[in-house]
Amino acid sequence: MKKPILTIYLIGFILLLGAVAQPVLGSNWPQFQRDEVNSGVTNDSAPIDIPAISWQHDHPLPPEVMGGIDACPIVYNGSVYAVIAGANLTKYYLNGTPSGGNWPVSFNTSSVDNTYDLQNAAPAAGDDGYIYVVDTGYSRPQDSDLYAINANTGDIADNVHVNDSTGVQFSTPVTYVENNGNRYVLFGSANMSGWTMNDGEYYCYDVTDPANMEMCWHYFSPIGYYGAGAAVIGNYTVFGNDAGYLVSVNYTNATNDIPEKIDEVDVSALFGVNSQGIRSSVTYSDDETAIFDNETGRVYFTSQGGYCYALGFNESNGSFITADKWSTSFVNSTTSTPAYYNGRIYVGNYTTDFYTSYYDGNLSCLNEDDGTEIWNVFVGPIQSSPAISAFYGPGNEYIYVTTNSPTGGIYCVDSDGDIVWSETSPGSNNYCLAGAAISGGWVFYGNDDGYLRGCANYTRYDFAVGAGADKWAYNYQVDNVKPSTNTVPNDYEFTIAEYADIASCGEGGNVTSVTDANGSHAAHRFVFKIDDNEKPWVTSLTVKWCGRGWHDSAANGTYLYIWNYTSSQYEELENSSTDAYGCLTGEVQNGSNYIDASGNVTVLVVQKSAQFEDEEEETYYSYISTDCIKLVVTP
Repeated sequence: MKKPILTIYLIGFILLLGAVAQPVLGSNWPQFQRDEVNSGVTNDSAPIDIPAISWQHDHPLPPEVMGGIDACPIVYNGSVYAVIAGANLTKYYLNGTPSGGNWPVSFNTSSVDNTYDLQNAAPAAGDDGYIYVVDTGYSRPQDSDLYAINANTGDIADNVHVNDSTGVQFSTPVTYVENNGNRYVLFGSANMSGWTMNDGEYYCYDVTDPANMEMCWHYFSPIGYYGAGAAVIGNYTVFGNDAGYLVSVNYTNATNDIPEKIDEVDVSALFGVNSQGIRSSVTYSDDETAIFDNETGRVYFTSQGGYCYALGFNESNGSFITADKWSTSFVNSTTSTPAYYNGRIYVGNYTTDFYTSYYDGNLSCLNEDDGTEIWNVFVGPIQSSPAISAFYGPGNEYIYVTTNSPTGGIYCVDSDGDIVWSETSPGSNNYCLAGAAISGGWVFYGNDDGYLRGCANYTRYDFAVGAGADKWAYNYQVDNVKPSTNTVPNDYEFTIAEYADIASCGEGGNVTSVTDANGSHAAHRFVFKIDDNEKPWVTSLTVKWCGRGWHDSAANGTYLYIWNYTSSQYEELENSSTDAYGCLTGEVQNGSNYIDASGNVTVLVVQKSAQFEDEEEETYYSYISTDCIKLVVTP
């Protein structure tokens, strides 16, 4: 496994359910697979070791309800949202703190009770401050189908009735896009009367005014849409149906409520395979939404026949480039939406037989050029879509997939195909159908029992690896027991040998300093540079220093401080009153207050008493000795 630059601080796996400070924002993951082209890639970090900090919330379900959380959660402005069976939208802050207020919000306006109230359409957050939700409507007539919900208050701004049929289900992700100042949502339906896939329609609604949503068009298909989310590319949108056809329409141009159809391909005929139904969303390798800079101009999708496809797309006119294509077959079926990053396609597959309790599936990595397999790893049945953290750069990506089985859960796999960690403990992990979302060091997912989970790691900065480039230590003395600036002492930076001595507690020795001027206190100052990508979403900082401070004649002991860049002063974290070896620790919330514009955190340890001379001119010195120090950053 390729190791990241940062070292992960692994502590016990703990459950955080109490109210704590709201976290600083990570990047949004505002809809299925993050954006309107379903890229599934973010520059945010995510846990790359067994999560050291985690929370979960259970949403109890009525008896016989089919599924709890079967749609991928989304992240918007520092909160995670998920739709729950029974037609509820729930909201938590990233650290798991309940939002309170009007949440959860019910969006079931039907008067018909339905014990199979499945919800498997992922919502989408617009940049207008609203969450757009469709009620899947499992075998019941909906009074309303599409909702605009205020992301802050939970108030419903508008709800509209889309279709009259009792057999219609809305089971595709909602895709949100802005175009020339107008805002739109797109989603598909399927007539599932008699538990059989019949006809369906794709819809586009103008939501520029969330309080007055209006239909732009509907596109009919003799075989409907299930799980097949749209990719929006310029003025065009591309989506597949359950008959194995891929279509491109101009979503900004409609006549008599019918969109302008640009192109359509029969996937089986074009690729020479038995495609079966397309139940993945479409991914497009787009320069505007790209993380990496070698975009391909191709669309990617999968089908239940067990194939992953690449097909060229002309962004200027919305047509498919049928000469530019490849397909790769799997032993298993697939509904997984492919994710592209740095010349590779990541995609899952599955075989599930509930009657014989047989579950199989792999995560595959394909060469984007021709679809040849680079590696695959068995994790279990993947019906979800890979979520990728590109935080550590090309060649060091981490891929997160959930598995849909009784022993399912979430897996983290690195770019070499090695399983880095997995969380499959019973109860809160079994049957994880829907996939994960990443934001600000966290990964979020749900399961059929109604559990919503958030997992993260602490990140530890210490001197175990390197020094002098992103972390520094200075020794000697200060004139005040609590200096008014954060730049002293600065006389002597630790030597290479001294850095090695404080690399780890109790193993490398220690570094001792003694004063040489009356009125001075022995002191060590430490500066840690937080990674630029991590800095925006730091919630809390924890410092641990081990060593001792003593004096020849006056008070023994040491103060541990951290510099607050907002108030421009040191804050005391902890102190000791003995000359014995020990450790001082302290934690601060609102971590951004303690990080400067360059990403630096400053920590100071000061011996309590100043050097002085008595009447006989005998000098009494102040001493400080550091064994180790570490800074732990929590998202």
